[in-house]
Amino acid sequence: MLTSIQNYYEQLVMEAIHDVLAGREEAQDAEFVADLACVALNRLPARYIRHCVDLWSHISDDERLLMHQEVIAAVTTALATIRRRQRS
Repeated sequence: MLTSIQNYYEQLVMEAIHDVLAGREEAQDAEFVADLACVALNRLPARYIRHCVDLWSHISDDERLLMHQEVIAAVTTALATIRRRQRS
């Protein structure tokens, strides 16, 4: 089994979720965080890597910034989606 392969967006999404939910009760709810991560990741392309350096050595600063912006947008949209579903 190839356990060293990962989708780099997973790390970025989890970091963004941590930042967005900082100090909120939802941050302590593992089920909520997992659901949020899944919804956000489904809005993003897969970027498979074995080592972070593999990715960072092949993309420009502009691409890094775009990835960060895409992740923030995906997490923000996922959070709104989950909250809307909870109210329904």
